Amino acid sequence: MKIYLDGRIMEAEEARIPVTDRGILFGDGLFETIRAYRGKPFRLDRHLKRLREGCRVLRLSGIPGDEEIARAIEALYMENVGSGDAYVRLTVTGGDFDGSRTLTRSSPPRFFILVRPFEGYPPEYYRRGIRLTVSSVRRNPYSPLWRIKTSNYLEPLYAKQEAADRGYDDSLFLNTDGYLAEGSTSNLFLVSGEKVMTPHTDCGILAGITRETVLELCSREGTACEEGFYDLEDLRAAGEVFLTMTTGEIIPVAEVDGFRPAEGCPGPVTSRLSEAYRRLVAEELGL
Repeated sequence: MKIYLDGRIMEAEEARIPVTDRGILFGDGLFETIRAYRGKPFRLDRHLKRLREGCRVLRLSGIPGDEEIARAIEALYMENVGSGDAYVRLTVTGGDFDGSRTLTRSSPPRFFILVRPFEGYPPEYYRRGIRLTVSSVRRNPYSPLWRIKTSNYLEPLYAKQEAADRGYDDSLFLNTDGYLAEGSTSNLFLVSGEKVMTPHTDCGILAGITRETVLELCSREGTACEEGFYDLEDLRAAGEVFLTMTTGEIIPVAEVDGFRPAEGCPGPVTSRLSEAYRRLVAEELGL
C-alpha cells in the first residue's frame, strides 16, 4: 500500500514519523475521515474546510492546498483501490517538539493521507439497527476543542470499549449538563412523528458532514427538523433513533440500554432519509 507523506507518495513501509513529533508526544494534531464512492470523495471540500478551521484553532500552518490534496487522493486511489469505494484519512500532526508546551511551534506540521478499500459495516446494522449504551464519559460543552476533530481520540475509544464490555455495539455520550450529545464516532438523531431532531452544536458535539447533509435533506424534502437540547426522556419518547457518520452514512438504532424505539428499526423516516442520502451522493458525484 502507498501513502502520501509531506509531498511525496511512497510505500507505507518507507513512511517515517519521528518519536519526537508532537502528535505522538501530546496527541497534537487533527484528522478527517472521508468516504469515496467509485473514486470520488463525497463533499471533500467540506471536510477540507473543517480541517483548515481546526488548523486555525490549533495554530497549525503549512499543510498542502486543496488541489494538491485532491490530486494525492486520486493518485492513491489508483494505486491502492482501483475501483469501488474507499476509506480516505487525512492527518495533520503538530510537527517536531522543540520544548514548547504551548501551541507555538518552530517546525511545520506533518501531513499524510491514507486511502484504502472501504470495508463497510455489517449489513445487519442497517437491517436490524445497532444497540447503544450510555457511556460514563461526558462531553464538555465548555471546551474549545469539541468543535474540531483532534487526533486525541481516547474518549471515543474508551466509550467504544465500555460498550463492548457491556455487550453493546457502541456508546452514546451525554454532556456534562445531562443533555444528549453524540455517539462515540457519530451524530445522533431522534424522530418524533414526522419531526427530525438532533442535538444542538452547543451541546458539545462535533458537527459532522453527514449530519449537515441530513439536515439539508430534511429541508429539501419538506421534513420538519430542529436542533435543540434533549435528554434521555426525549430519547425514550422518540419513535425512531438513528446515527450519522461519514463512513456508515445513516445507521438505525434498535436499542439504547433496553429502550426500543416505538416505530421499529429501521423506522419509516430513517429509511426515507437513508434512500435520499444515497440518491444525493449519486447525484453530486455523477454516479
